[in-house]
Amino acid sequence: MRILVTGATGSLGQELCPMLEQEGWLFWATNSKIFDITNTKMVNEIINKVSLDFIIHLAAYTNIDLAETHKEDAFRVNHIGTKNLAKIAKKLDVPILYISTDNVFDGKKDSPYKTSDDVNPLNVYGMSKLKGEEEILKTCKKYYIIRTGWLYGKGSKNYVDTMLTFSMLSRQISVVDDQIGCPTWTRDLCREINKPYGTYHLCSSGQAGWADFTKKIFEIKKRKVSVNAIDKSDFPRPAKRPHYCVLNNDNMLPDWEESLEKYLVGK
Repeated sequence: MRILVTGATGSLGQELCPMLEQEGWLFWATNSKIFDITNTKMVNEIINKVSLDFIIHLAAYTNIDLAETHKEDAFRVNHIGTKNLAKIAKKLDVPILYISTDNVFDGKKDSPYKTSDDVNPLNVYGMSKLKGEEEILKTCKKYYIIRTGWLYGKGSKNYVDTMLTFSMLSRQISVVDDQIGCPTWTRDLCREINKPYGTYHLCSSGQAGWADFTKKIFEIKKRKVSVNAIDKSDFPRPAKRPHYCVLNNDNMLPDWEESLEKYLVGK
């Protein structure tokens, strides 16, 4: 199988590409420096020179706060870039896998979101990713839309590793505890990206607030650090976040605490 992977140097890409290599797949691992998905002319020129069986679209503008002041950049990558790839998938008649986000929901529910629930993003990031979803649905018959959130894993800066670094500098850490979500290990997510066509919620089972998540990190690592939960008003941020962003994953992935412990082994 010949696979195009966009965003290969991101957290998910660095987890997925070694798995593809281990399975013996032929794949092109690309990033924005060598393959600008927002450049329609470049996308068409490159795709016309290769033969593909599958597109795994991981590239994204993911800085939630920065997207509020760089709206055009966020939509160019998450909307227009995805539109370009969706057209290529249709032209080549190959499946496309698109990673979306829990931020397509407004967080006003008090039970896990189903794929059939109405979307209503609160921030620019969520809006731009939703536009990407719409392009996939409008253009492609063979598609996977994977909604997830709170990702951590190897390769790039992530919340878990940041907290471990902070714990070496201080024995007291304050965390804005304004959301409930599903901390998800990228390795678990990559192992479950082989499903029938459709839209899926793939995240760890269970749920946690940021303070609980942080406390569990230190508990597993046996670090004596006090975690203080603070209100978002004490640390205002440009982008609104959905308070409740728990996704109904039909128990397709392990419990978040179990996966977190596996990730932290050896760290």
